[in-house]
Amino acid sequence: MEIAFDLETVWKRLSRVNSLVFKATAGTTSNSGWNGEGRGSVVVESVDSDTMLFHEDGMWKPETGKDLTFKNVYRWKALHESHSLRLEHLRFGHNHPVYLFDLEQADEVTWKSVEPHVCRDDLYTAIMKLDGEVLTLHWTIEGPAKNESIHYSYQ
Repeated sequence: MEIAFDLETVWKRLSRVNSLVFKATAGTTSNSGWNGEGRGSVVVESVDSDTMLFHEDGMWKPETGKDLTFKNVYRWKALHESHSLRLEHLRFGHNHPVYLFDLEQADEVTWKSVEPHVCRDDLYTAIMKLDGEVLTLHWTIEGPAKNESIHYSYQ
């Protein structure tokens, strides 16, 4: 029996994340060469009842080239009025977040970006699902020089 993946359920599941694995695939029309896999740890920091930070730290293993360490901080916000989630990247610090997208529930197990995030000529969209205890977040990046997919699994 499937459980409803409502805002309360997804928020509780996000708060229990402690690791991540992701695979990036660049399509043939992409110039990035961004193919490889990463894995790492996630430390969840509860800022308040509606805000949590994901402190991600790990190793990126590209198909070619040297392995690289990575560190990211993402801010999740529960937007109760609209029953949605906001994801921001804090690469420029807490006071200068990079807005990525809002996600809204599409069906009992799926959340989708409300609208694409525009970065210059590129469009970023995302789909989040709950598969057992694994939370997946699948990003697509499309533009004149990009055709990429990033599949995250958070546990």
